[in-house]
Amino acid sequence: MDKQAAAQVLEARGWLAEQSADLRAEILARGRLRAYADGQAVYRGGDAPDGLYALVSGRMRLATVQEDGREVVILHAGPGHWFGEVSMVDGLPRGQTAVARGDSLVLHLPAQAFARIVDADPRRWANFAGILSRHLRQATHYLGEVLALPTPQRAARLLALLCRLEEAGAGPCILPLSQDDLAGMLGLSRQTTNRALGRLERAGLVRLGYGGIQVPDGAALERYPG
Repeated sequence: MDKQAAAQVLEARGWLAEQSADLRAEILARGRLRAYADGQAVYRGGDAPDGLYALVSGRMRLATVQEDGREVVILHAGPGHWFGEVSMVDGLPRGQTAVARGDSLVLHLPAQAFARIVDADPRRWANFAGILSRHLRQATHYLGEVLALPTPQRAARLLALLCRLEEAGAGPCILPLSQDDLAGMLGLSRQTTNRALGRLERAGLVRLGYGGIQVPDGAALERYPG
């Protein structure tokens, strides 16, 4: 995929699609395409910040790093998703690990290019803060409205939320999540998560397979009463 094709993806969905034409053009001009093989890390927790990233194709597994070194998956991101913004705002080492799941292509906006953009027009900080704000709102919604629900409903709402992030619309949504990854995102054991998925499958709201979890209708899943 060349830069023009990558631009078509990023200008059609996600944060960049909401920005002004001049900012989009500058980011795309300064950005560099990078390819990652399955399992290859874009960065790891503790790395120095080196810029912003946007997923053009493939998948990205984002995980937080715990004090004991364990990683807990927080999101499997699809094309259009921007990540790495926190360290660009606070200047601290990466608090997450980003690893490609399947062959993936990203647009990298290097730290120096990011600095030139915001130094030339400090008002651009507000635009980039929109990435952080978007992710904070998603996390707050999950913590405030989903985490306190009974387990089957919690699983249903989280899967519905992930489908919304995929911008799947009214059609079926395929989430390439392992059940271990989903259990980590829910903060539950794999056994408990499996039981919840079993209930959702019997209700016809999900289909479980080798490639992940298929959601025929995200809206119906979100309405699941438990």
